Amino acid sequence: MDATLLCDADGIVIAWSSCAEALLGWTREEAIGKSLVNLVIPLQYRSVVESNVREFCATGAGALFNRRLEAVLLCKDRHAILIEFMATPIRLDDRLYFNASIRARHPDAKSAKDPARHISILNLSRDAIMITNLEHEILFWNSGAEKMFGYAAEESLGRKSHELLSAEYPLALSEINDQLMATGHWEGEISYTTFNGVRLTILSRWELESDAEDGTALILKSGTDAGLWKNSLVASTLLLTNKQHFESLFKLHPDGFFSFDPGGRLISANAALSTLTGYSNEELIGMPHKKLVAPENIDEIRHHFFAALRGTPQTCEFICVRKDNSRFDASIIMLPDIVDNAVHSLNGIVKDVSHRKDNERRILFLATHDPLTGLPNRVLLNDRMQHAIDQARRRQSRVGILLMDLNRFKVINDSLGHNKGDILLCTIADRLKGAMREVDTVARLGGDEFVVLLENLNAADDLSLVAQNLLALVAQPVVLDNESITVSTSIGASIYPQDGNDTATLLKNADLAMYDAKESGSSVFRPYSPEMNTRAVGRLARENGLRQALERGELVLHYQPRLDIGKNRIVGIEALVRWDHPEKGLIFPVNFIPLAEEIGVIDAIGKWVLLEACRQLKAWQDAGLLSVNVSVNVSAVQLRSDTICSTISHALAATGLDPGFLDLEITESSLMQNIDDTQEKLLDIRRLGVSLSIDDFGTGYSSLSYLKRLPIDTLKIDKSFIREVVQNSDDSAIVTATIAMAHSMNLKVVAEGVTTFDQMRFLESCGCDEIQGYLLCQPLPESDAESFLKTSQSRGIYFSRPH
Repeated sequence: MDATLLCDADGIVIAWSSCAEALLGWTREEAIGKSLVNLVIPLQYRSVVESNVREFCATGAGALFNRRLEAVLLCKDRHAILIEFMATPIRLDDRLYFNASIRARHPDAKSAKDPARHISILNLSRDAIMITNLEHEILFWNSGAEKMFGYAAEESLGRKSHELLSAEYPLALSEINDQLMATGHWEGEISYTTFNGVRLTILSRWELESDAEDGTALILKSGTDAGLWKNSLVASTLLLTNKQHFESLFKLHPDGFFSFDPGGRLISANAALSTLTGYSNEELIGMPHKKLVAPENIDEIRHHFFAALRGTPQTCEFICVRKDNSRFDASIIMLPDIVDNAVHSLNGIVKDVSHRKDNERRILFLATHDPLTGLPNRVLLNDRMQHAIDQARRRQSRVGILLMDLNRFKVINDSLGHNKGDILLCTIADRLKGAMREVDTVARLGGDEFVVLLENLNAADDLSLVAQNLLALVAQPVVLDNESITVSTSIGASIYPQDGNDTATLLKNADLAMYDAKESGSSVFRPYSPEMNTRAVGRLARENGLRQALERGELVLHYQPRLDIGKNRIVGIEALVRWDHPEKGLIFPVNFIPLAEEIGVIDAIGKWVLLEACRQLKAWQDAGLLSVNVSVNVSAVQLRSDTICSTISHALAATGLDPGFLDLEITESSLMQNIDDTQEKLLDIRRLGVSLSIDDFGTGYSSLSYLKRLPIDTLKIDKSFIREVVQNSDDSAIVTATIAMAHSMNLKVVAEGVTTFDQMRFLESCGCDEIQGYLLCQPLPESDAESFLKTSQSRGIYFSRPH
C-alpha cells in the first residue's frame, strides 16, 4: 500500500496518511505544518527539489512531477530508505497542492511478490484498493473498498468495476486505457455510486503491473474519498493556521508567555518574558521557576503550581525577581496542558502589574495616612491602638497616649500663609517621628493636632518623660524664609488600662487632659484625671449656654465714660459686653470671649454689640443727652472677616447714628496679624467716617514704622503701665515717651485703668488727652450710664480736682 501525503505550494505538509506514518516514522501531528523538504529530503537533494517546485509554480512543468521516480528519503530515526514515488500537482478551490504517493523498494523481489503478504498489506489501508485485469474485471477487493462502497468482496469479484459502481470518468474509458498502456499510470477523479446509492467523488490512482513470469497484465486501482481529502485539507489548514496564530501570539504578545514541565522547569518562553526578567531565552530554558520568585512568595507560588498540576487553573500575584535582582509586581495565570486526562505541562502568562500595584498602594496609603506629613491618620491610628491594647491585655502591660496641639498655630498660619504653615507642620512631624521608637506611632489627626502612641509602656512616669522631651523638641525654632519662628505645644496624656479600655475612651481622655494643659498656659503637660470629666461637662454647658445667650437676650452692655483732662468733661463712653447668666449672674468678657472665639460665635456677638451700642447712643442723642462718642471693641476674628465694613455700615444705617460718633477699638496684637491686609481694611473703615483706636497699646509687638502706615486716630495706653506710673520710673518713662510719640504722629492718647488722682495729675503733666478708669466710675448698666450722663450734663464739668 502506498504512503500518501499532501503539501501546499510552499512545501508545507497539509495531510499525512497512516501508511506515511508507518513508512517514515512521523505521526500525523508531528508532520503537519512542517516543511517536507526539511523533514525527509536528504541535504544533498534539497536544492534540486526546491528548484523543481519553483519551476512548476512558474511554468506549469517540472521534471519531478507526473512520473514515477526512484529516490532516497530519510525516516524519523534518520536512516535512509529507497523509495519509488510519484508527485502529482492538483488544484483544490483554486489553490495549488502536490499529492505524493510513496512506496518502499524492497531488494527481495520474491518476498515482495508473496500474495499473502500483498493481501495483508493491502487490507491494512483505509483507501479502497482493487486489482482488475485489462477488461476491468475485479480480481481483488480489499476491506477499504468494502467500507467505502458497501459491497463485500464476494459480491464484487468477477464484476467490472465501472459497471458495479456506475463509474463516471473524466475521460472516455478507452482514452484512460490508452494512457495507462502508454505510461503505466493514470490518476484522476472518478464519480462512483455506492451500494446505498450515494455518489462519491474518488481520487483514483491506477498502476499497470505485469508478471515477469507469465506476462499477465493487471491494474492496481486505489481510491481515496476526495471529500475526506478536502475535509482533511480544511482541518489541516485550520490546524496549521491556528498553530501559526498561536505561534504569533506566543512570540509577539507583550506579556510573558511560558511553559513549565511538571518538575517546575521552563521548557519554552517568549521574547517578552526575556524582556521582563532580563534573562536571555537560552538562560530561561531549563530554569526552575523558584529562581524568578521573591523568597517571601515561593511557598505561595509552589501552592498554586501544584494546584495547577492537579488540573485546576490558577491566578495569583507575586514579586518577580529579575536577573539584576531588581523586583517588579507580577500577575500570573497558570493553565494545565491536559492530554489524555493527564497534565503534561503548565502554560501561562506573566504580566507586569507594577503600575497598578503602585496605584493600589498609593490609594491605601492615602486612606491610612495624612497626605501632608505622611504620618498615619486617624484610621490607621485606631487600628494600631486596638492592636496595642490587645497585646497589652495579653501581656498585662500599659499603652500610653499623648495628644498634642500646637499653640497659636492659627495665628501663624493666617499671618505667614498656609504654605509656611504646612512647612511648619511637616517640620514638627519629622521631629516627633525622629524622637520615637520604631514600635511607637506618631499620627496626625488633622489641623495642628498630633497623637503619639507608646506601646509596652513600663511605668506612668515614662510617659511624663517622653512628654517633657516632646515639649522641648517642639519649642526649638523653625526657620521659615530666613525668619525664625517658635511655637509651643500643649500635651495631654491617657494610659491603658487605668484611663480607658478602648481607643475612643483613651483619645477622649487625652483630649480632655490636653485642653486642661492649654488652659494652664503654653508648653504644659497634663496627665488625665477623672476630675477633668467634670470640668469638661461644665465647659460643654458653658458652650451651649453661650450659643443660646444671644437668642435668650442674656447679653447686656455696660458703659464706662472717658474724661477729657484738659476740658474736664466727659467726651466718650466705651461699650463693654457682659453675660447676665441666669444662674451665675454677671460674667465678665475675660471669662467668655475666648470661649466665644473658640466655638465660632464671636462674630455674632460682635455684630450684636456694635448694633446695640449704636442704637443706645442714638437713643440718648435723641433724648437730648450729652453728645459723646461711643467706643466698641473689635476682635481679631471680626477684623479678619471680609464682611467687617458691611457690618459697620449696616449698624450705622439701621440706627441712624452719625459715623463721626463711632470709635472702633482694635488691640495691638490684632493689628499686627497680616499687616498688609489689616491696613486695607482699616482704610475702608476709615472711609466710612468712623474713627479708629489702638487698644491695650504697649502689650503687643508693633513697630513705629507699622503704626505710621495705619489710619489710626487714638492710642489707648494699657492699664498695666498706668498702675504704678507714679511709683515706677520705668513705667513713667514708657508712658511719657508713648504720649510724646503719639502726639508727634498727631494721635490722641487715652490712659486706661486710672484709679487715683496722683495718676491723673501725672498724666496731665505729660500732656495725656483723656483718661478712663475707676477714678471716674466703673462700667455702668444702661440706666446708670444714662443717669451719669445727665448728671455730667447738668454740672457742665465732671468734678473738682483736689489740690
